[in-house]
Amino acid sequence: MEYEYKVTGFDAKVSLSDCRNGAAANKISAQLEIALQEHARDGWELQGQYQFEVDVEAGCFDKLFGGKDTTFRMYQLVFRRPM
Repeated sequence: MEYEYKVTGFDAKVSLSDCRNGAAANKISAQLEIALQEHARDGWELQGQYQFEVDVEAGCFDKLFGGKDTTFRMYQLVFRRPM
């Protein structure tokens, strides 16, 4: 069987107070459930969550003023559905 794939970013949003009062985990779970349900309605099946490191080079002007290259993490959800 052939599949088509869809990759979307997932960045949960919580506040510092959510972390302090223990609500962060539930809020993250709810946001992930919404993303999964939205894709499932369109026939997409979750294949996994993946983390990628992205290197960003400082631009010419940034380097002139002490800017440095940075690396950050990006989280992606991968879905598939039959073609």
